[in-house]
Amino acid sequence: MVTNSLDRILSFPLWTAIVALLALIVATPGATFAQGNAVAVDATLLSKRIPLGEQTPLIVRVANGRPEALPDRIPVDGLTITRSQRVEQKMSFGTGGQQSEYHFYYTVVADQAGEFTIPPITAQVDGKEYHTESVTLTVYERDPSDPALDASRPYFANLECETREIWAGQLIPLNIAIYVRGMRSINDIGPPILRHDAFVFEYDKTYELDAIDLDGITFTTAKRPGSVFGLTPGSHSVGPAEIQVAMIDESSPFGRMPGFFQSFTAKTLRTNQLQLTVKPLPESGKPSTFRGAVGKFNLTVKASPLAISVGDPITLEFDVKGPGNYETLEGPAFLTSDPAQWRTYDARKIIDPSVFSDGVTSGHATFTQIVMPQTETTEIPPFELSFFNPETGAYEIQRTEPVAIKVTPDTRLAAASAGVPIPAGNGGSQTPGAAYSFEEVATPEVQYNDIVHIRKTKPKWLPAPASITARPMFWIGQIIPSIALFTMLGLRIARGASVRRQKRDRRTTIPFKSALAGVDEATSRGEFCRAVSLALDSWVNEAGPSSLKRLPESLRSEFEALRAHTQGILYGASDAEQTRPPEPAEITQATTVLQSLRRLLS
Repeated sequence: MVTNSLDRILSFPLWTAIVALLALIVATPGATFAQGNAVAVDATLLSKRIPLGEQTPLIVRVANGRPEALPDRIPVDGLTITRSQRVEQKMSFGTGGQQSEYHFYYTVVADQAGEFTIPPITAQVDGKEYHTESVTLTVYERDPSDPALDASRPYFANLECETREIWAGQLIPLNIAIYVRGMRSINDIGPPILRHDAFVFEYDKTYELDAIDLDGITFTTAKRPGSVFGLTPGSHSVGPAEIQVAMIDESSPFGRMPGFFQSFTAKTLRTNQLQLTVKPLPESGKPSTFRGAVGKFNLTVKASPLAISVGDPITLEFDVKGPGNYETLEGPAFLTSDPAQWRTYDARKIIDPSVFSDGVTSGHATFTQIVMPQTETTEIPPFELSFFNPETGAYEIQRTEPVAIKVTPDTRLAAASAGVPIPAGNGGSQTPGAAYSFEEVATPEVQYNDIVHIRKTKPKWLPAPASITARPMFWIGQIIPSIALFTMLGLRIARGASVRRQKRDRRTTIPFKSALAGVDEATSRGEFCRAVSLALDSWVNEAGPSSLKRLPESLRSEFEALRAHTQGILYGASDAEQTRPPEPAEITQATTVLQSLRRLLS
């Protein structure tokens, strides 16, 4: 009965399905292995949406193959894509066998806002060309007034400017704000790096630390105030700015521990880009005394002294206050109807460093100017400061009131009538034919207060102490340590020579032909250079120590150049450079030299 039941079960179609399913499971690893060893090349963006002016990595993955060549740059209008030195190699072992992957990194910098398509990248793998799929990147212009858009990031920096359209020469605030997640996360910030040919930037040396909540997340903020004014009319892209920030090291176990164990790390942050438009100053309504001042200024003047003689100097001190660009501000213009009546000198400007104007807040500057009346007069004519007011979009003028003074005739003119000529250019004129008059004075009395007494007696000199090198005990004390020192040095040199001799005797010499086979089997750049160096040493061992001198001059030069190149790669290149495949030029150079050496041995 049991036998009949078993026959019925085996004859049932369900048993047949189970056997087929087991056969499929057994066959699956082989198929997986076949698919796992297939060469695959793809490209991935770490972030598919980034703000204008920032960057994101582009990773090109090459699986189950040996990459031979990748482009150094990928041309895309509006993006700057360059290959970095970073290369990663990964190996894995599983049911499908050995799997290998190479990761090549590119840096993508957004220069313009919009939608961009990065074209397929061509990679040569084992002599064949493979193409990645195209990837899409969205670049948006971030609103600096809303930092909550970046609350998901651990740290970021913003270039903040409320005005996007300015006049030429107009000074406006341009601040840099830094956000780092967590309380007390910023230790220090460095000076910002921001350059543009059409703008002049200036930043304060101090910064303000604070804390803010963005979408429920606490950030430490650091704001460095600054200003900018435009030189060249037109539309310009400003930024991104770079600034180095010392922030809490989150990877350290002592990162947020207060006190001595607190750990910080330095990172360079890039800000967003801004589009600024610089408008030229209008020509209509421009005063004749306009010298490029842009702002809203008030002008006052003080003069001293107020009672002088003809030709004496008067110091004028102008106070200029108000918001504006003090870097391009020049002194007021002198409104005199008779320029020959006054001798004037250029004004000297001093900007008050304690009052910083960013174009919105008020600043302060003083101008000091010397004027000299050449004739008798009762007042100093007014001075005029003309400037362009960006708030009204028109030119304005500030003018001082005339300053009342008293100018008397030069008393030196009376001396000219007594026979003493007044040199020209000092308030008077040379009197032709006038004679000088002299007044007799008493002969001065000679005094000898500046003569030092000279000793006439024989001096008593103290005997000089005997030199320590003249004592015998000094040389005895030097000889004993010197003998011991040179004895130890001699023993050390002898021991080193013995060890080197033993190592040289134990060294195994590889035949030159075997070394050539190792060159052909090398897969990485480091293995290739190591095999070439070993082949060169093997040839010298077989040909003899003096074989290099007998080589032709050209071959000897190529020999030395190849040896120097391989040594430089082995001991000077990074791990990423050594894991890369050898360059075709390196293979050609090594093959030419080694084949020439092989023919000389045969």
